Amino acid sequence: MPSLERFSHHIPGDERSRTHPGHGYPAHTVTETVIKTFNSKEEWEAWIVKEEESSFTEEYTPIVYREASVKTTVTVDTQIET
Repeated sequence: MPSLERFSHHIPGDERSRTHPGHGYPAHTVTETVIKTFNSKEEWEAWIVKEEESSFTEEYTPIVYREASVKTTVTVDTQIET
């Protein structure tokens, strides 16, 4: 049972971008989405309860999915010219 977690990190700009606009690295925010996986449904549910009770909860989305069953077929067609 996985959950999607979203985090935002602020990256401060460097001195050059403040003193010489258009140069250096300006301040910006980086947002990332992480897939958090669990070994059991019980572990997943306990994590959700903990997140809901915390005042520092990041944005998250519990998800349920079914793994696809993939079937592969190989065909070999040979012709021998005589």
